[in-house]
Amino acid sequence: MIAFRKCICLPPSGITGAILPWICWSLWIERNTLIFEDRHISHEEVATKGIQLAREWCAAQKPKEKGSKPSPGSVPHKANQHADPQIPICRSDAAWDKSTKKAGLAWIITKDQTNTKKQGAITQEFVASPLVAEALALRLGIIAAVNLDLLKIKMLSDNQTLIRAIKNDIQIKEIYGIVKDIQQIASAFVDIS
Repeated sequence: MIAFRKCICLPPSGITGAILPWICWSLWIERNTLIFEDRHISHEEVATKGIQLAREWCAAQKPKEKGSKPSPGSVPHKANQHADPQIPICRSDAAWDKSTKKAGLAWIITKDQTNTKKQGAITQEFVASPLVAEALALRLGIIAAVNLDLLKIKMLSDNQTLIRAIKNDIQIKEIYGIVKDIQQIASAFVDIS
């Protein structure tokens, strides 16, 4: 087990870092599924899920530039620290219940930290996954921004998979239509990020 920690996957796996944490995480999830849901998942599925999680993690990490290591104690630069405070921000989030396939979708549009322009929340039935729920919440937020006749908007979501799909970095079958809706609606803005 200790030696396995230092092993690196060979191409074409697409994994550039250690795989052990992801395999362990996949085993843990399978164990909980067996205990709490009385559902058994095959060994192949557990291994495949671990590899998939490792691949997603590696893809989400930005390559580090040489010589750009921050000094200890320094505050990392964030892109939105110098963002225009006049550009409204739309934040969206979702909660999903696996047993009922219901999702709670929420969004809020603010002009600055204290000025709320509009907000909303709904419950949606027949939602297939948490990713679909996040995509639906973001779509509701962007529709609300269009209805406010905003020219510029900054959309924020905590789901990196959804963001990569919207930026056309990846295509995901289960949210393909929702992502295309979001991209089409986004064309109504002069500036969107």
